[in-house]
Amino acid sequence: MLNMIAGQKAKFTEVGITQQFTLITELTAGVTVIDVACFGLDGQQKLVSDDYMTFYNQPKTPCGAISLQSTASQQRFDIDLSKLPDSVDYLVLTATIDGQSTMRELGTSHVMLEQAGQILAKYTIDGSLFNNERAIMLLQVYRKNDVWRINAIGQGFNGGLSALVTHFGGEVADDEAADKPPKESKDNHPQSNFAHNLHTPSTSQPFNLKKVTLDKPGSEHRINLTKGGNDHLVVEAIWIDNGDTSSNNDDLDLRVGILAHSSKDMSYIHAPEEIGSLTAMPYVQHQGDIKIASINEPGKETVLVNPDISKYYGGKVALVFSVYSAVSNGAVSIASLQPKMRMKYQNQVIECVFNIKASPNAKSSFVYTYVIGIAIIDEAGITLQHSGETSKRGSEATPRLTWKGDKVRLKIDGAAMFKMS
Repeated sequence: MLNMIAGQKAKFTEVGITQQFTLITELTAGVTVIDVACFGLDGQQKLVSDDYMTFYNQPKTPCGAISLQSTASQQRFDIDLSKLPDSVDYLVLTATIDGQSTMRELGTSHVMLEQAGQILAKYTIDGSLFNNERAIMLLQVYRKNDVWRINAIGQGFNGGLSALVTHFGGEVADDEAADKPPKESKDNHPQSNFAHNLHTPSTSQPFNLKKVTLDKPGSEHRINLTKGGNDHLVVEAIWIDNGDTSSNNDDLDLRVGILAHSSKDMSYIHAPEEIGSLTAMPYVQHQGDIKIASINEPGKETVLVNPDISKYYGGKVALVFSVYSAVSNGAVSIASLQPKMRMKYQNQVIECVFNIKASPNAKSSFVYTYVIGIAIIDEAGITLQHSGETSKRGSEATPRLTWKGDKVRLKIDGAAMFKMS
């Protein structure tokens, strides 16, 4: 394996890389979200077209050469260079950090190149390399003299994602363009020979970079469901370790309750016992139990939802998403774990974030369940609503929904249920 340093370059043939490989990022900054993107650039290092920015709102290229997938701790770009159009000479892997956070908060993080399950090249960075930058150019895959090569860039920029789009000659939708075009950072961190000449592609359309954030109980947003799409609805619960000495009490678990409009009885999924299914009832599937979280590497459990779920149930379906910790895990303050939820469907992203003012009971070390959000799904779309409700002190009751017309009521008074391992 090639352990790279900033500015180091290598030919694919020197590392043993072929045209099909995966770029993997493991980037941590506590509970703060770090987004990754891959830009397909031409010979002048300009965005070829708006189809070749691969990121959370556009996870695939139309040619099938690049696709983005996220797991609990990684972001993975599956790449097949043979499918790229000839106009793409550069692929630039970037990272941006949410809100007012900076890359100084970055924990020990890795960028890796994997092929056939084997890591062939690895580049390690951390926040000591940066100051107030909110974006990083991580790695570049480029073609020179018909030979593909890699370049560990490790270069910070002061703007966020919209600034990177502008930097590469793209256009950001007006209500997203809060960042000014970036200046190359003058902080003391590794530099590279990366070129910065800019122009705007004539065919580029404005990018929608917006993520909707819900932080007040009852606030909601609707996602439109694309008919005939094959993408699943992705729901992620994310939390951090609270920094105490216990190894158990930061083990939260994502639980989903499902209630059809025509029913009074709920079903539940949770890992590892009742993971559900995407192709049969309940058309919701848990992707696995995560038992470890830390300040630098948040815990994340993921659930997939079949977008046709309401069709299979014959009407509206309500889902309640909660995180919980068993009493046997020990006392824990939900507030100290800062749980939040991210819902993604195609190019639409919504986050329900933790708000201590809205959930003051979560400060208690004896509150074990926190309801992040409720989703109501029909054939046309999904309405996600922020909750923030908590269980009573010392209670291990389960969140329960009931229908009242086209709306649902939430009570945390259902029978307790536990995972067995």
